[in-house]
Amino acid sequence: MSDAFAGLVAALPANLPQTVGVWVAAILTLAALSYVFGDNPAFRVAQYLFVGVAAGYAASLAWTSVLWPRLRLLLSDPVVYWHYGVFFVLGLLLLARGSRYVAPLAALPLGVLFGTGAALALGGTLTGSLVPQVRATIVSVSPAHYGEGLIAWAYALDALLLVLGTIAVFAAFHFSAQGRGRLAVAGQRLLAVFGGAGRALIMVTFGALLAGALLSFFTILTSRLAFLLNDWLGVYLNVGL
Repeated sequence: MSDAFAGLVAALPANLPQTVGVWVAAILTLAALSYVFGDNPAFRVAQYLFVGVAAGYAASLAWTSVLWPRLRLLLSDPVVYWHYGVFFVLGLLLLARGSRYVAPLAALPLGVLFGTGAALALGGTLTGSLVPQVRATIVSVSPAHYGEGLIAWAYALDALLLVLGTIAVFAAFHFSAQGRGRLAVAGQRLLAVFGGAGRALIMVTFGALLAGALLSFFTILTSRLAFLLNDWLGVYLNVGL
């Protein structure tokens, strides 16, 4: 029996796995692109398969790269790596939400998750966006610091636009009560002008981000169409472009 199976395997084409892989990829690509005709069973199968594979890959990656190495360290030297035990206990307490009798125990790890996530988001915003942007605006707007000629004036103008743009964006998030006096009214009008310019810059930024997302979408779409026309139809149906 084993000899017959070995002979059957030897008789198979050498490029059979590659051929099967190309056909599976082509069928799934067509199933995903079928959404242009509306929601249909083929698209749902491709969608569920993608979500399932992504979830399985994420779970395996979390186990092999995060959980298992730390569990080995905890078991090998619990005195040094005792904090990993605390993390595992908190993770197990999340499963308490499945039972109404012990569901309140899950509030502790959820509180830790939300608190840590909020702290990381706030810290990342401050250290990754706000503070670097403020530091970037502390530049000289004098052409003498950039050399001579038109190049120096161009660098100085660029620095001035950077400073004014940053102030305008910050002014877009400034809210204050109506003041009294000429000076207060003039200041509020100036903030209103800067705030309007800041909101315009924010909209331009959002438009650029949306354009980048659309460009990425069309790049992926073009690559899949090129795969269908060249790697699938071109190789196996002899109609490649």
